[in-house]
Amino acid sequence: MTLSEAEINARISAQFEQVAGIMEDLSAPVFARYFAADPAAAQLMAHMDHLTRGRMLNEVLRLLMSWDTASDGPYLDFEVRNHQWAYRVEPGMYRALFVAVRDTVADVLGPAWQPGMARDWDDRISLLAAEIAARAD
Repeated sequence: MTLSEAEINARISAQFEQVAGIMEDLSAPVFARYFAADPAAAQLMAHMDHLTRGRMLNEVLRLLMSWDTASDGPYLDFEVRNHQWAYRVEPGMYRALFVAVRDTVADVLGPAWQPGMARDWDDRISLLAAEIAARAD
């Protein structure tokens, strides 16, 4: 069964609500997992403080929960190009961050994580990664 983007938005958002009932701040575990998976990203972000990382993660969570091509397309145009030119961020670094968020959510939910959830996340991560790759030079 193929779900619409709105259905995936709702399902991923519901998972974040569950996580929020268990853990208030995902930043530390997400970035620990992300930096372990992508040392080049860790090096690029070494100068960032917790507040800056938190704002970045907030935008990532928003994209994962409520992707909308019409409204988020221009945002991604700017962000992808800006990060690529100013910080040398590679498109694959975004995918690694999305995967770190997914895997952290799965760990926090533990037995509440269902197989169908992985499919929702994989669909969303693939969509966002393709959108980002299309905007990268």
